[in-house]
Amino acid sequence: MKKTLVNVSAIIFLLLSFIVSCTNNVSSEEVTTSIGSTPEETIRVSTKNSYSNPTYQLANGIKTPTYTADPFVVRDSDGTYYLYCTQTDAYTPNLTFQRGPTWKSINLVDWEYVSDVFADYNPTWGTMGAGVWAPTVVKINDTWNFYYSLSTGGDANPGIGVATSPTPYGPWTHYGKLFNSEEIGVTNSIDPYVFLDDGKVYMVFGSFGGLITLIELTADGLGLKNGIEYQKENKIAIAGYEVFDLNNYEGTFILKKDGYYYLFLSTGSCCSGVNSTYKVVVARSEKLEGPYIDSNGKGMFKPNCGDPVVVPSLSGAMGTGHCAIINDDNDNLWMLYHGYDTTSATKDSRVLYLDRLIFDEDTKMPHVENYKASNHEVLDGPYIRQLEE
Repeated sequence: MKKTLVNVSAIIFLLLSFIVSCTNNVSSEEVTTSIGSTPEETIRVSTKNSYSNPTYQLANGIKTPTYTADPFVVRDSDGTYYLYCTQTDAYTPNLTFQRGPTWKSINLVDWEYVSDVFADYNPTWGTMGAGVWAPTVVKINDTWNFYYSLSTGGDANPGIGVATSPTPYGPWTHYGKLFNSEEIGVTNSIDPYVFLDDGKVYMVFGSFGGLITLIELTADGLGLKNGIEYQKENKIAIAGYEVFDLNNYEGTFILKKDGYYYLFLSTGSCCSGVNSTYKVVVARSEKLEGPYIDSNGKGMFKPNCGDPVVVPSLSGAMGTGHCAIINDDNDNLWMLYHGYDTTSATKDSRVLYLDRLIFDEDTKMPHVENYKASNHEVLDGPYIRQLEE
């Protein structure tokens, strides 16, 4: 009898593993456990730093629903995390956020407002009425570079600009436009992600209607290496297809880990409240320029590709997407992203979510627990050494 039970369990396990690894468009409502993930006993998470999603920012010391679309996070040398997001006209008590709101935190959970990147600068180089969207921030030598999209809904010629600061929170020196869509030859040139790799500075950008595109920047990140015409001719497409389709991709983030580049992209409808289908998918490559392949062997130049990382859930958070990833002090990977909390009175506002990434032992791809956002559940949070010791 005991042998029979073991065999049945093995068959069930293999069947579940097959279902999860072979279904790229997995629904969060269909997945109840994380199959083949790193065993929890090998993960050292916090015992003194809990969190609960959405991870609302603080206003007068109180967690307050705050519009936080397209979040991006960095960490300074003193251990402080800084959070940025798309321009917002939302507000919390006694605070009205303009363009480029910035928050700080020591634990990735409790966020205190610091400043606005655009407090003293109004970009006028883009389409009239354009907003500041989807920033990315990177430290190059001793300078922090803030890259942003300048666009309107349906903008025919959006672009990407840059500002610099000696700190992650300002004061900021604005350089204005790096390029627009017409100049670089990429439709819908928004959602920049800038990062350093082997001593070089790269930008990946692009959104629905265009290709996800890789270019190289100058050593200081304030220009295009060898000029815009050179980069226009030598740019590399790594994902997407040239059709305006909500199944196309945007919101790039690249994680380099253990000899692979992991390409995280968002796909689906981002901005329809609790009806949003936005989700994060991932593919990987041994080379920065690709090809990026999912666990089913598919590339990223067609719709419905990529392994699921986090998918919408009617019982929790819809429109879960546009992620950034950062380490805690034990090298656990934490993903910040936005979503619509279906259980909240403010469910039509994109708010901040935080969840830990785990790697599936079979597919080797990262995802959050159960493939969906945790929601109003108290969990062990990022491991922050100064809080634990």
